[in-house]
Amino acid sequence: MDDDDMMWDDDDVDDFGDDDGFGDDDCGFDDDVDEDDPEVMIENQYFEAKDVAEENKREGIDSFRVLLDMEDGKSKWGFKALKRICKLSQALGDYEQVEKSFTRLLTYTKKAVTLNESEKALNSLLDYLKDHPNLTDLYNQTLDTFRADKNEKACVRLELKLANVLFRKRDFVQLGRTLSRLRTTCQLPDGRDDPSKGSQLMEIYAQEIQMATELDDTARLKALYQRALRIKAAIPAPRITGIIHECGGKMWMREKRWEKAHVDFFEAFKNYDEAGSPRRIACLKYLVLAAMLMGSDIDPFEETRAKSYKSNEEIASMLALVAAYDRSDIRQFERLLRDNKKAIMDDAFVRGYVEDLLANIRTQVLLKTLKPFTRVSLAFIAAELGVPAADVEALLVSLILDAKIRGRIDQVNGVLELEGAKSEDSWKYRATRQLAKRLLETAGTVSSKMR
Repeated sequence: MDDDDMMWDDDDVDDFGDDDGFGDDDCGFDDDVDEDDPEVMIENQYFEAKDVAEENKREGIDSFRVLLDMEDGKSKWGFKALKRICKLSQALGDYEQVEKSFTRLLTYTKKAVTLNESEKALNSLLDYLKDHPNLTDLYNQTLDTFRADKNEKACVRLELKLANVLFRKRDFVQLGRTLSRLRTTCQLPDGRDDPSKGSQLMEIYAQEIQMATELDDTARLKALYQRALRIKAAIPAPRITGIIHECGGKMWMREKRWEKAHVDFFEAFKNYDEAGSPRRIACLKYLVLAAMLMGSDIDPFEETRAKSYKSNEEIASMLALVAAYDRSDIRQFERLLRDNKKAIMDDAFVRGYVEDLLANIRTQVLLKTLKPFTRVSLAFIAAELGVPAADVEALLVSLILDAKIRGRIDQVNGVLELEGAKSEDSWKYRATRQLAKRLLETAGTVSSKMR
């Protein structure tokens, strides 16, 4: 199906189906219809223009304009014709014409169609115009119209949609103002959140949480996250709950609290899956990532819903990475990172934790490598790990400071000297031997004094 087919299929639903609240079937054919009746002529012109537009968009626009010239006042057919002209002009890239027709279309609300019909039609049209360079202006014009029509509920719903648009455009200044305005509609006179507007509050919190995540404002993110989870009166849409838990998981990941992140990513996955959102795949990847970092033996794919995604290309790549990680197969691990760039490294969030994974697997390999040695060259370790000697030295320093190995680095000769024997047991043995020696010395001292 090409773009033109998709456009007309979408428009048939929007203009003629239940979504708009009015359709073509209420104007069916009647044997007694007077073909010279102006209203009938306008209706016929609409369908004729629609047929023309399917063959040629520009000629279709001209044909819909003929309908507008035929109007005496404003009719629903004029409303539908202007909506068609907006879509055709958008498809042709004539954004100036879109704006002119859209502005004229707004004058038809309340006069030619009902408030509910206009809200549904304008919302669907704004969705279609999502790539318009001045989309924010179109939203603001629509909001001004709804306010003039005193359609407050429609204003709130549209501002929530506008918030999504501003987030995608990363216009965080305007987004902050929009969310602040929305927040006031959900507050009691004393400034506290209105529990009766829980679902709306959850949607606002989800937007604020997303913005705080993008701006790396951890303190605000944590406060918003906790406030959102305290709202119990609402039954939010699964997509909204998914957003909150996904951002919560990312928050915990930044703090390296892998277990908490694991829980939130699983909740996010379940909610996104229920909502049918493609974000479910991303959150399943993040769940696997958190599981690796926390060193968990729990298989997230034991859960029925998660199991069905094991064959997904991106998930399969992550599972192969887990297998290499569990085997401490560092070369296979790095090969998978290179070969699965789209599934793994192209995800900015996953990419941000690859160094943590590499540090973990290098540590595992290094500890196994050192077991038989009391003295080993840094060059040998570097060859085993496949990293520069400078990186090996940094890793060894970290392990010594964390007391995971006991030894010293001879930087002049490029050698690691492990102190004493090779295991924790030997350290216990040495400590016991030193204690025994001191006890003997003490006993000798006491014995000499008694003489």
